[in-house]
Amino acid sequence: MIFKKILFTICLSFIIVGCSANRVIFPKQIEYNTYSQNIVDAFIPFIQSKGYVVLNANDTRMTTSTANGFLTVEYLETDWFNSGVYDEATGNQFIIKHKVWVTIERPGTVTVESIFGYMSNAEMVIYKTASPDLYQMVAVIPEGLNNLVAAKSL
Repeated sequence: MIFKKILFTICLSFIIVGCSANRVIFPKQIEYNTYSQNIVDAFIPFIQSKGYVVLNANDTRMTTSTANGFLTVEYLETDWFNSGVYDEATGNQFIIKHKVWVTIERPGTVTVESIFGYMSNAEMVIYKTASPDLYQMVAVIPEGLNNLVAAKSL
């Protein structure tokens, strides 16, 4: 009897978690085999074609500190983008920002971090999970960049 209760509880937990509509947004990692400047030159027009404004389109080189020392990367950052999706509880519109790091070494790695949330008074409320509608808006850039690298054999 106890075994059946435990089994039922575990199965019910899996169903509840599996049927959850929200999806967790993780940073996207993409591998490439060409020069980092070719990646940046392909990414900027693509990001702009989706309605985003790239804040540093002319100045992308950046040196950052890591646990292993300093790392030079190509860095792109978008301005906040109005998603058109609203939070049900507050009625505030979600805004989205993407940060893209392209390592200089070959073969290299592209990391795309998506940040989204909404403004509540003067404070930014950041989310880590997204509803299906919001997920479609957030995933456009990371998935599109992944497809761009694959399609152009970058």
